[in-house]
Amino acid sequence: MKLIKAFSLLTVAFALSFGANSAFAESCCVKAKATGKDCSHKCCVEARDAEKTCEKCQKDASCCDKAIAKKKDCTHACCKEATKEKKVCQKCNKKKEAA
Repeated sequence: MKLIKAFSLLTVAFALSFGANSAFAESCCVKAKATGKDCSHKCCVEARDAEKTCEKCQKDASCCDKAIAKKKDCTHACCKEATKEKKVCQKCNKKKEAA
């Protein structure tokens, strides 16, 4: 009985740790933009030229990714503040959990 409870608890903890934190992922383009550069990945450059998000690198595109694709800056106050500090907005671009 204890083994079943422990296994159930472990399963729930595992599901919560990976499911809840993957709504957004910090993309290569957002990381590059924070340093004042554009992402140099070939797929991202082609997508940016077409004013689209890269389907490979930005599967869960954040507001910042969408703005970068349109060659603009994100208009959210939290993103503007992070950009001034040369950081990635952690509210809108949560880091991807290691799987």
